[in-house]
Amino acid sequence: MLQSHPRAADAVGVWAVIPLSGFVLGFALPRWWIAAAALPFGSYIILTNELEGNVGLWVASLLSALLACAIICGVALRRLYRRRLRA
Repeated sequence: MLQSHPRAADAVGVWAVIPLSGFVLGFALPRWWIAAAALPFGSYIILTNELEGNVGLWVASLLSALLACAIICGVALRRLYRRRLRA
C-alpha cells in the first residue's frame, strides 16, 4: 500500500525483503558464485547512504552479509532437493 506521507513510508517494516529475495534468487539460480550478487547491493548502500560516520559502512556490510547468507542457503537447499530426487 502506498503511503501518503514520507515518514509513514519509512516506518513500514521491510525487514524480511532482503533475506527472502536472496533465498529465492539462490533457489532459482543454484550456483555458488551467485552470492557475489551481494557486492553490488552493498556498494549501492555505501554510495547512497546518508548516515553519519562509519554507521553506513556497518549497515552496508551487515545487509550484504545477510543477503549473501540467504543466497547461499537457497543454493544449498536447491542442491539438497535435487540430490534427494536422484536418490
